[in-house]
Amino acid sequence: MRMIFLMVDTLRYDHLGAAGNPNSYTPELDRLAEQSFFFENYYISSFPTVPNREDIMCGTYSFPDHGWGPLPPEAVPAAQILSDKKYICQLITDTPHLIGRGHGYHRGFHAYHWMRGNECDTYLTRLNHEFKQVMPHEKTRMDESYFGHPLVDLHYWINEERTWEEESFVAQTAKTVSKWIEDNSKVKDVFLWVDDFECHEPWVPPQYYLDRLNPKYKGFPVAYPNYGPSSVYTKAELRNMQARYAGEVCLTSKWIGHILRKLQDVGIYDESLIVFQADHGTYLGDRGRTGKFQLDRKTKKIVPWPQYDEINHIPLMIKLPGQKKGVRVKEIVQPVDLLPTILDLAGLKVDLDFHGHSLKPLLQGRKAKWPRKYAYSTFSIQPDEPNFWTTVTTKDWSMNVGGYQDEDPELFDLRKDPGQKRNIVKSKKKIAGRMLKDYIKFLESVDTDAEKVAFYEPALRRMG
Repeated sequence: MRMIFLMVDTLRYDHLGAAGNPNSYTPELDRLAEQSFFFENYYISSFPTVPNREDIMCGTYSFPDHGWGPLPPEAVPAAQILSDKKYICQLITDTPHLIGRGHGYHRGFHAYHWMRGNECDTYLTRLNHEFKQVMPHEKTRMDESYFGHPLVDLHYWINEERTWEEESFVAQTAKTVSKWIEDNSKVKDVFLWVDDFECHEPWVPPQYYLDRLNPKYKGFPVAYPNYGPSSVYTKAELRNMQARYAGEVCLTSKWIGHILRKLQDVGIYDESLIVFQADHGTYLGDRGRTGKFQLDRKTKKIVPWPQYDEINHIPLMIKLPGQKKGVRVKEIVQPVDLLPTILDLAGLKVDLDFHGHSLKPLLQGRKAKWPRKYAYSTFSIQPDEPNFWTTVTTKDWSMNVGGYQDEDPELFDLRKDPGQKRNIVKSKKKIAGRMLKDYIKFLESVDTDAEKVAFYEPALRRMG
């Protein structure tokens, strides 16, 4: 079976036309949705970029055990499994965190190609060229410093000459994938993982997108958010940030479409299994926030805050070989479900324990009861406070639990309040208590350290 896995970074579910967005940001992805299983309730598990890839590649939740870091030496990722099953495995990426800094997410792939220079990846210094201050430092992320400059300045410095759309990372990656497809289209059993860092900041779409989406703006490029309160920006600056993000979404959809067209051109689109997904979303002024989490500007550390659907709710499409008509799927699914799914679809048996469930019954329209009731979304679980917040999601309810031990959970009725605006935990303690109890049972079932589980016991007692 040909398996084509298309990963993009930081794509919000609500920016897809297929998800109901009235703007024409994603026509190529919307056409894919029309021929795919489109999952309406797909939520992140471990967060952000690197932990998400571990969950997908290994079919297990990493957040109960650890957070961001290298692929654990004992982990058995998808490419290793499939290589052992005689699949040819290829990774093509412009994401700087998979291979760099010893993260080792290319393990098991027969070959990998890394487009260098994205965001923090200083693959060639340019010290004869001066750094330019792209944004006021009080309005951009400042926790990382390179040659005395923040990430946004570094990215522009490294990539100063990338001024044409086809020199953008998503375009370069798509063209490399296109070449690979031509060179390998006759191979039957392949696993191609394409990992695009778009729509991650810095948001530097081609100028013609900005001319269309934000034509009257005259200020500095709001290309990299502060990962904090949106109150530091003027309304015009926030509109520029939102337009830049929307431009990146348009650009990403266009070049994913380029890959899909190449599959059609060489005659293997219809017979391929195609999986498209994102890893998480971001805030663009929503809830008074920008960025995907909050950074303390003094300590330069992540400050736990509750996460909502702008971050947690992400797109997933699966197109089966021969599929022509799209199907909407409402069941709760998570990234850990993808590895069991592709192995099941390929008829491959392995002696490994997965936390995820194969989606094959849903893809075949079986009437059997879907076993997943909850989605669990978080950074990582810690034994001390303030703990990172975990979002527990069902079709009807969303609960956030974490912070300090004397903080109560937040609870939202998604049927009446899909925007998660009204915390009703005080009047619905029994529901929150039941969800929290089930969350603790889940943590115990995946062998979470007892001291981490104990963090939630005071909140459980208060919920009765």
